[in-house]
Amino acid sequence: MIKILLGNTSCKLIGSLPPSILKEMDSEMSYKFPGYQYMKSNRYGGKHGWDGRFRLFSKSKTFPIGLLSRAKDIFDKNNISYTIVDKRPDISYGNKVKISNKKFIPRDYQKRIVKKCFDSSSGIVRVATGGGKTAMIAMLTAKYNVKTIIYVVGIELLYQMKSTIESLYDIEVGMVGGGHCDTSKKITIMTIWSAASAFDKKIKMIDNDLTPDNKKINKNLKKANIRRLVSESELIIIDECQYAASETVQFLHKSSKAAKHRFLFSGTPWRDSGDDILIEAVGGPKIYDMSATRLIKKDYLVAPEIHFVSVPIMPRVGKTYHEVYTNYIVENEDRNKLIVDAAKRLIKAGKRVLILVVRVKHGQILMDMLDDEINCASLDGSNSASDRLGKIEQMKNGELDLLIASKIFDQGVDIPQLDALILAGSGKSSGRALQRIGRVIRTHPGKKNAIVVDFYDNAKYLKDHSQKRIDIYKSEPGFKIKLPNLKNVKFSKPKQTNWT
Repeated sequence: MIKILLGNTSCKLIGSLPPSILKEMDSEMSYKFPGYQYMKSNRYGGKHGWDGRFRLFSKSKTFPIGLLSRAKDIFDKNNISYTIVDKRPDISYGNKVKISNKKFIPRDYQKRIVKKCFDSSSGIVRVATGGGKTAMIAMLTAKYNVKTIIYVVGIELLYQMKSTIESLYDIEVGMVGGGHCDTSKKITIMTIWSAASAFDKKIKMIDNDLTPDNKKINKNLKKANIRRLVSESELIIIDECQYAASETVQFLHKSSKAAKHRFLFSGTPWRDSGDDILIEAVGGPKIYDMSATRLIKKDYLVAPEIHFVSVPIMPRVGKTYHEVYTNYIVENEDRNKLIVDAAKRLIKAGKRVLILVVRVKHGQILMDMLDDEINCASLDGSNSASDRLGKIEQMKNGELDLLIASKIFDQGVDIPQLDALILAGSGKSSGRALQRIGRVIRTHPGKKNAIVVDFYDNAKYLKDHSQKRIDIYKSEPGFKIKLPNLKNVKFSKPKQTNWT
């Protein structure tokens, strides 16, 4: 009989297994490295070279704790007897902390998700943007009541998470990040940047558009306290868990030696690069999926109307992707005029508008094109945390009609008052596409609908990206999609559409 020795970060198999089962374990616990086929064969290939697979099942028959269910499935399918030996130390659970904010009434699905998490011990939860993910993280933390770290990927999320938990439960929460280093509380919110800095690790995130936490932890004593907190925390929760595949979060996962419970939350937990298994390795299998469409049907989100505007073809657009993007997206006067005209019409209709760009230069060009009478501001990763938070508050209280933001606004920023979005950039990431829509579909008093303006770009590379986004939007039946006439789109000017 095979023994599976269970640890907090990894599992180890004891006993002999047939070569066919070992091969199946290797296959189920590995993935093809993206772009391997383009690497030079004389460096990586050859008869004895690397086959392009990234392996999580080692020759010593160990694998990450999150992949335990895969191992069990293989053994069950092949009628291999096994027993699980739990080597994890016992932890002392506190009494459930009760909600003190009488105004907060958990939604039925939020209670179901928290119960499912508690019953599952660890796992991945997908909740569409606007579903109250932060509140559920707070509820789950209160239910376990053990030493906890909640990892976040941005400064805005750091303050937002702290504020939510403290307002719901009337407790003090520690915070590590943005210049703060309070490790004395039972619950700590921590930026991934600060955690990596404490281990003297250079941050290596898959997405370099995240807003960095530049206020580093320099004092050795503070670093030692953070390292100790990481290794001693019994519950870790990762918000925006699509970044769990990054080298930095993989390191933090292995360093969390006392974490018996691990939960990963996101509106878009999976990635397009084929390395989702790295996310599963940290948190285990997906245990709940709450889509935007389900939330729209329950009136917890408003349905977006996504209007595609076709952009005319232009000559000499360039050869490389960088050239095409610069010429056709960033510096295309006709396309930028379409964006500005759309913004003016939406503002005139009483909408509060967010324009999302990919490149900072594009945002600067659009700002220069907007009339002085429009109350607008622009934000990107170079703005300070206080500046970003200040502009968010101005947007919430109506001082701004329009905000132009880079990809730092793709996740985590909560402005329910927004009811119009213009996607000025391009791209094909399924996660980003849905996150961007999520910026404007939160409910708010008096908000009846959300208008999204996207562009069907008639240029190489970009046309495929436009089609990919259409397919992504169609994956949510609750999204209303309005397309231009695409039969002769290369030869026609974009038609005016009613966005209000």
